[in-house]
Amino acid sequence: MAAGAGESGAAGDPQAVATVSVEVAFEVQVASGRWALEQWRVASIAPSEDPQALQIALHRDEAEGCWLNLTTDEPSVFVLWRREEGESPRAIDVTVSYARAAGWMDGGEQVDRVPMPEPMRPWVAEFVDRHYRPEAGRGKRRGPKPSFMRGEERERMTEEERRRFGGTAPGVVKP
Repeated sequence: MAAGAGESGAAGDPQAVATVSVEVAFEVQVASGRWALEQWRVASIAPSEDPQALQIALHRDEAEGCWLNLTTDEPSVFVLWRREEGESPRAIDVTVSYARAAGWMDGGEQVDRVPMPEPMRPWVAEFVDRHYRPEAGRGKRRGPKPSFMRGEERERMTEEERRRFGGTAPGVVKP
C-alpha cells in the first residue's frame, strides 16, 4: 500500500487493525444565474505523509462494510465533511466501510463518495480476507418470492411446505 499504511493500530486509533493517511481535495462549481450558488464536492483523495492528515482506519467490526464496498462495480472512499458559511469545506473523517458511511448519512451528515484509488484496493482486500467471513446460511433465496409467483406456482410451493412440515405451511393456522 501507499506510504503511511500501517498495521496494529495508529497513535490516534488503538482499535484500528490498519491505517493509511490521506489528504482530501475539494472543488467548487459556481452556478450562473440570478443567484451565484456555490456547490462544493470532494474531488479526490491521495496518500499523505502529513502527520496531521486524516486516517482511513480499518476496524475488525467494520469488515463486512468494507467487503460490501469492495464487491461493488466501483469501490469507493467516503468522506464526511462540513462547511461553515463563507469558509472552505473541511474533511472530518474518511472510511471505506459502507456501514459506517451509511450511519453518517442516516445522521444527516454531508458525505461524498470518490473512487477508491487502485493502489488502496489490495490493501483493503487483504484486510477483508483476514477479518471477514460471511455468516452461514446467509445467501440469496432461490427462485421468485411467493408474492411474485403465479397462482399455481404458489399453490405448489404451499403443498410442498405442508408435506415437509406435517400438514400445515409455516405460519398457517388450521381452521
